[in-house]
Amino acid sequence: MKKHSIAFVLLLMLTVNLSAQGPSPKPLRLGIGLLAAGYAGDLTVNSHPFERFSAGASLSLQFASEKLISPQLNGGFGKFSAQDRDIAAVEGVQPNTFVETPFFFVDLRIKARFLRETGFNPYISAGIGMLGFTPRDGMGNSLLDNYSTRQEGETYGSITANFPLSAGFEVKLGPILLVGLEYTYRVTTTDYLDNISALGQKEGNDNLQSILLSLGLTFDPDHLFDTPLRGRDR
Repeated sequence: MKKHSIAFVLLLMLTVNLSAQGPSPKPLRLGIGLLAAGYAGDLTVNSHPFERFSAGASLSLQFASEKLISPQLNGGFGKFSAQDRDIAAVEGVQPNTFVETPFFFVDLRIKARFLRETGFNPYISAGIGMLGFTPRDGMGNSLLDNYSTRQEGETYGSITANFPLSAGFEVKLGPILLVGLEYTYRVTTTDYLDNISALGQKEGNDNLQSILLSLGLTFDPDHLFDTPLRGRDR
């Protein structure tokens, strides 16, 4: 975990340094989005991970650059819930059969945009960041401290590293506005998003996925004052 944190900080410092070395600062673009989040883990073994999604929100900040590669800073929150009544007790220990997990994330991504000379820009991105999560039972009680749902010695922290992998597209509505649609598969370094690990039926870590609908606002004072806005640009 410590190594992932150091790598995230170093990547952030490198991105800021490279941006500062450019010939002139680019306008900033703020993204505001609504996301639908789901998860794949021990409680989705007998169901499809796309069966249940929960709402969340996100913010992004990047330079409005026309380059192929550009950095993007993201943050947001959401939750997921899942249930599998068929999970049986193992050696007298009964894992939770339901979970609802609120989470938040902060990550830095490297984004590659294509067809930049047109108004339709498909893109892919990859990054590294931090994910905070709190698994809860059906009564809203935290499962983090409920040791009776796990084998003896199973403890975990509520913050983990994660690696978002995204693909999507943006449509320009003018020099100021754009809309986007994105799918993200968020690889994590924990098997406890659902509070179940050793007693579960799925091997490997839990992962998140989300669909994001976003609105981008470009803050470009030079363009605002030099070019009269009309119609949808206003």
